[in-house]
Amino acid sequence: MVGIIFRIVFLGAVDSLAFWAGSSLWTSSNWLGLFWLVSVTAIINFVYISKKAKASKWLLPGTILLVLFQLYPIAFTASAAFSNYSTDHFVTRPEAINGVTQSYVQQVPDSPQYSIVPVHSGATLGLVINNPDTNKYYLGTAKDFTPIPAPALDANGIPTPPKGWIIYSEDELNSDTVITKLQELVVPMAAGSYIKVSDFTTAFEYSSTVIYDAKKDKLIDTATNYVFPEREGNFIAEDGTALTPGWRVNVGFKNFHSVITDPVVRGPFVRVAIWTFIFAGLSVLTTFLLGLTLALILNHPGVKGRKLLRSTLIIPYAMPGFLSLLIWAGFLNDDFGVVNNLFGTHIPWLTDPYWAKVSTLLVNLWLGFPYMFLICTGAIQSIPAELAEAAQVDGAKPRQILTKIKMPLLLVTVSPLLIGSFAYNFNNFGGIYLLTGGGPAVKDSQIAGATDILISYTYKLAIEAGHGNDYGLACAISILIFFIVAGVSALSFTRTRALENLS
Repeated sequence: MVGIIFRIVFLGAVDSLAFWAGSSLWTSSNWLGLFWLVSVTAIINFVYISKKAKASKWLLPGTILLVLFQLYPIAFTASAAFSNYSTDHFVTRPEAINGVTQSYVQQVPDSPQYSIVPVHSGATLGLVINNPDTNKYYLGTAKDFTPIPAPALDANGIPTPPKGWIIYSEDELNSDTVITKLQELVVPMAAGSYIKVSDFTTAFEYSSTVIYDAKKDKLIDTATNYVFPEREGNFIAEDGTALTPGWRVNVGFKNFHSVITDPVVRGPFVRVAIWTFIFAGLSVLTTFLLGLTLALILNHPGVKGRKLLRSTLIIPYAMPGFLSLLIWAGFLNDDFGVVNNLFGTHIPWLTDPYWAKVSTLLVNLWLGFPYMFLICTGAIQSIPAELAEAAQVDGAKPRQILTKIKMPLLLVTVSPLLIGSFAYNFNNFGGIYLLTGGGPAVKDSQIAGATDILISYTYKLAIEAGHGNDYGLACAISILIFFIVAGVSALSFTRTRALENLS
């Protein structure tokens, strides 16, 4: 009985959510999204109602989450890498046509000064409009411009809105939300003209010299009869400039080609890629060596208080990484940082390209050595003590026992973890961005700083480029990062197979 009630509640919630989402998709004419929503909802209902799909009820949630949070982002990234997806190419082609049309808007000569009263019906914004030349009244919304009978006027001369519409109060008109909606409202009229609000009480008629000819599927400037050609998701003006907004189109391998041939992208990319390998390699090497050294020291039975010391050494690993990075950014401040004040120095830890790189490696050493210490401690303690005792009986020295017996056996265990650590540091966005922000700036690029690694450089291309976020190029670089990490990992695993015979 409990199971039946749970299924009813669960399916009711799923179907209600699907109905709400489906309504939005239907309104926006997103037929592909609606198809997938209906299909998935039908599958969920079948699996949890049918007695023939008992096994699937346990597999389905994981499968859906896998598709949503793993496969879909991968597919979207791959598709975006072959497109011009960016700030200037974010909308659909019809929306771009509307945007270009409105960029050529001008007030109609001798336009009457319409008297307006802002009204609303639920979330729908409207205007009660009076044409002073004809003294006729209209109800205007973003979709319609409808004549209405002459309304009654109150003592202040304000017309009564049609039934179902409410006049905005003075406080509501002063809210930023309503002001923004009024400024963006476009009331369509005949012959391609429309009404736009000037202030809370007046509006004027506007028209665009650019129209869209649906039969020819062309954008035309009626003032000059110029037909706007299209190129890679943009309409091109007479002077050859690309008009914004543009729309998303497939550009093939252009983004990958830019990484190789465009000097603006190629120069910083190569420099950042080299530093990424150095940063990831040195981070793994330094953290492993320090962690291994401490693990060997504290594994010696002669060391007193080993449990306490081990607990103390993992404190950096127990603290949230982002918090530690922000604290270290304060510690390494040139003028007020604890480090410079403590040692009486004035080292530009975060503002000089060389010292900033040193800072990232030192801080990453602080954050990473406890992990290596833990795995090395576990690996050392898992090595049978009989092996070392037998070697000692055969006359092996402690250094030989370490290098010839313990280290090879330890590497069998930790090699996959070292490869994983390299992949992590190769994409260690937080370790760079929270400490230095990828800076300091260098001359060869306005985007890539001295300490940027590929993942932070990609983020800046996508989010902080300043000239328009280039998501397509960022996705292309993300794919390159994937192949680089996959290649390095595959090569590393191939080389470490020689160690498997030792186990």
